[in-house]
Amino acid sequence: MNLVLQTSALVLLVGFSPALSGQAPVGSQAKPVVQAFEHYEQVRTALAADKFADMGPHATRLAVVAEAAGGPEAKKAADGLVAAKNIEDARKHFGELSTVLVPIFQAEKIPGTTAYMCSMKDRPWVQRGDKIANPYYGKAMLTCGTVLPPKGK
Repeated sequence: MNLVLQTSALVLLVGFSPALSGQAPVGSQAKPVVQAFEHYEQVRTALAADKFADMGPHATRLAVVAEAAGGPEAKKAADGLVAAKNIEDARKHFGELSTVLVPIFQAEKIPGTTAYMCSMKDRPWVQRGDKIANPYYGKAMLTCGTVLPPKGK
């Protein structure tokens, strides 16, 4: 009976292992670029929905991994995002951060992501899926943007 329980636990553990299931690892197991993207995407989603308060926790977590993912320039922009006092300021810093991180995210080829350019702000962004949700203008111009060509490593 004990052997059956141990075997069952092992099967469950292996079955839910991100590395074996084809999913990206989460938390401390993920590469810094993937960790950064996860929080970046939550910030982008909040900005696209005009929900400034919702981005705070993810902006803070993004700032922790920004330098490892994109260097000191990314860290500086992420810190600016954390310090933003309003949504316009947050969007400005998000744009600075995106200028650094979008080429890195594209090179990483994170599954299920698409890169876009906001021609009015001349700033890129990356998001999950292919339904445009512009973080620079939010609901006012949610579907404004053009797809950027993929980049490789």
